Amino acid sequence: MYSRIIKLSILFILIPAIFGVGFGYALVNYLEIPDVKQLETYRPKSTTRLYADDGTLFSELFVEKRIPIPITEMPKHLRLAFIAIEDVRFYKHFGVDVRGIARATYKNILHRGITEGASTITQQLARNLYLTQQKSFKRKIEEAVLAIQIERSYSKDEILNMYLNLIYLGEGAHGVEAAAYTYFHKKAKDLTIPESATLAALTKSPSRLSPFKNHTKALERRNIVLKKMHQADFISRKDYSQALKESLNLAPFRAYEKKTGYFIEYVKQIFEEYVPDVQELYTTGLNIRTTINLKMTEFAYEAIEKGIQQYKERHPKVGEPPEVALVAIEIKTGDIKVIIGGRNFSASPYNRAVQAKRQPGSSFKPIIYLTALEQGLTPDYMLRDAPISFTNPWTKQIWQPKNYRNEYHGNVTMRKALELSLNTATVRLLEKTGLENVIDMAKRLHINSNFESNLSLALGTTETAPLDLACAYATFARGGVYLPPVVIKNITTIEGEEKYNDETQGEIVVAPEVAASLVDIMKGVIKKGTAHGAAKMPYFLAGKTGTTDDFRDAWFIGFSPELLCAVWIGYDKKINLGGKESGSTAALPVWIDFMSKALPLYPNEDFVF
Repeated sequence: MYSRIIKLSILFILIPAIFGVGFGYALVNYLEIPDVKQLETYRPKSTTRLYADDGTLFSELFVEKRIPIPITEMPKHLRLAFIAIEDVRFYKHFGVDVRGIARATYKNILHRGITEGASTITQQLARNLYLTQQKSFKRKIEEAVLAIQIERSYSKDEILNMYLNLIYLGEGAHGVEAAAYTYFHKKAKDLTIPESATLAALTKSPSRLSPFKNHTKALERRNIVLKKMHQADFISRKDYSQALKESLNLAPFRAYEKKTGYFIEYVKQIFEEYVPDVQELYTTGLNIRTTINLKMTEFAYEAIEKGIQQYKERHPKVGEPPEVALVAIEIKTGDIKVIIGGRNFSASPYNRAVQAKRQPGSSFKPIIYLTALEQGLTPDYMLRDAPISFTNPWTKQIWQPKNYRNEYHGNVTMRKALELSLNTATVRLLEKTGLENVIDMAKRLHINSNFESNLSLALGTTETAPLDLACAYATFARGGVYLPPVVIKNITTIEGEEKYNDETQGEIVVAPEVAASLVDIMKGVIKKGTAHGAAKMPYFLAGKTGTTDDFRDAWFIGFSPELLCAVWIGYDKKINLGGKESGSTAALPVWIDFMSKALPLYPNEDFVF
């Protein structure tokens, strides 16, 4: 009893002395205290948010994951949760809580150690903005002086607003809005009482108490916050009892990022065209509305997984399966709905849909036929399909292009030659239309490749990126009008200022009737040609398979009037897929599986040019 009285006496003697010495020390060193008015122009690094075509938030780009919001968008119980656990007398003190210091000092003396802190919310704000985390007497005095100055310059709600937008809450999240999305996949304004308490619980140790990493400890700490809220009369007994019963219903950790990685990387690449400083993407808190369709992306990954499994069944001894690239483009807008550049972004972020140039094989042939149609030839124009050979006048080497399976059909129409993907007939057509004319057409279609004036062009030997070829096919589908691929529709700042709005203009490449003739032929590829595996699908479709001579690359690019999908399958290294792994065997099944699920999202109408 006597020892406690002695301790209390010492305590009440020391506290005034500490404050006297402290403030005297602070005044001597006053010039080291920054001007708190800097807060008026302070702009913390903020998170850029990516939204899907339906408005779903699917990714965040940041140096510090932060989404500043006004205090009016924070529910009262969220604000009170932080006050209850961090500074219950927040609205009653002047920046430094003398009563709180006395209480904490007393408890620390009793326990012979630091068991309780006494920093107010205002002091924590001062420390986070201006000072270091180093524990020293000098820093504590500076912190106290700054807190008092902040309180004299700003209202309590302004201080609380700054605090709740700056505080680190684990998993890279700074501020309550970013944390609400990270842990619950919702906005702060939609948080429940127990969810708000969960965020407030993280202030003690964001990493150790992360509900993703330590569910039990996070729940225990949340319940302590709820108890503090009830003891402070911030919530009723009924709300307290109900909140205790609720479990931690967390959002799937990184729910979308695993399957949207390739799309996100492409957005970053395109972003540089719209904003002078690319660092703005990570620091200024932009809202970017993109074209991605999350449901279609799921469909695409399901189709790819199924296609790879089928490949393994055909090749049971294969070690590493091939890679896959898939692009889906909305015909009428040019919007990229899906872009997948490999089987697994985490394992291989190399975007094969955009960066990898591969031989397109027979999927290049429609460009030759489009050129011929523009020159006035008709789908019924006759071509000779028979063995042919060419001798290089300089090397004397003989080149003999052959048909698949060495089957020849004699005299055939242009229509049949493309439907059956006849190589020798196409080589003869290329001779007639002229190499330079075909190369010019490819360039008009914005295919960015190093073309050589060589008849092997008829067999698709010039390497091309899947996205480039997909955009060329989309031009056929929309009646000869080229639209550049679109991934960003709109960019705004947090304040709502518009920085970019998509106003893509079409470019006429060929006349509508020419494109219509080609599409009509390409319908036959599916109805009775190399892609007849898709003939049973109840939609208006056109497309073309592609296979290289050594079975290194398998393609299928097909489209309806509404949606196009391009699929490429192959290895990064110079490894072939195996005998008979043609476009119709390897790529077409993936395309069918994806389009069967995606096409019902659009009207089922025929092509109109």
